[in-house]
Amino acid sequence: MAVSGAKAILDTSIYLVFLRKDPPIYELSFLLRPTLLYMSSVVFAELYAGAKDRFTMRQLQRVYRTFERLDRDIAPDKQVWFEAGQVLQQFGTRHGFEAMGLARITHDVLIALTARKIGAVVYTRNKKDFERIRDLRDFDLRVDDA
Repeated sequence: MAVSGAKAILDTSIYLVFLRKDPPIYELSFLLRPTLLYMSSVVFAELYAGAKDRFTMRQLQRVYRTFERLDRDIAPDKQVWFEAGQVLQQFGTRHGFEAMGLARITHDVLIALTARKIGAVVYTRNKKDFERIRDLRDFDLRVDDA
């Protein structure tokens, strides 16, 4: 019987390490083994929006095509969007953020809730924001402090 792996979504902060420093992709030793990586459309949008040159855009297109071919690209559905609105309202009430602050964290909420829906772990370097989100909605989180 085949053993299924743990599902994981890497936050933008993890991918940026690879795009900026260009380490080999197998340097993901912090992941649980075995791991099935999924690409959040939210993460992809953040990465692509920040691409500064053609080389990076080509790298990102290859990454996206790979996840798409494996059927491991995931997007927030209407249920996730609705719940994200609730979380953002609670977040603003609890932390006193103005609308601009809530807009900044919206992507992270969508990533967290999408991961929760598919039973995936979120890996990030953005400890503060994701732990605040987890205070409002439980999801599996691993912080890479490297």
